[in-house]
Amino acid sequence: MKLFKWKSGLKPKFPYVIEKFFGKKITDEAALDENVSLVPSVNISDKDNSFEVSVALPGVDKKDVNIEVRDNCLVISSEKEYENEEKNDNWVRREYGYASFQRMFELPESADPDKIKAKMKNGVLSISIAKKEGHEPDRKKIAVQ
Repeated sequence: MKLFKWKSGLKPKFPYVIEKFFGKKITDEAALDENVSLVPSVNISDKDNSFEVSVALPGVDKKDVNIEVRDNCLVISSEKEYENEEKNDNWVRREYGYASFQRMFELPESADPDKIKAKMKNGVLSISIAKKEGHEPDRKKIAVQ
């Protein structure tokens, strides 16, 4: 599943920003591939007592990650600016850039927004959202005709 697809002419021209932010090498050829995504991959699982969210953030420091609940939505975002300067006898090269992403997920009625825990290890952000006690999911039986 592709999270979004680049329209022709809008493909990234400078994959270095992406490489610097996510910490992995992207060749010019790969930057033109439709499968390259600028948002991190997410896995969500529904457990008995919680919802578990895993976000792939290789190369991102936990201090650069923001997690909040806004209007009953879990919002995961990050912003990072960088600057690099290289000097030689008769030249100076300065590179600077900015990278960011935001993922937003609507919380189900059974989620307890006051009981959310997050930890980051080895480039994977793990978020656990506890379920409200005593909340039973709505069920409706559908007759097959």
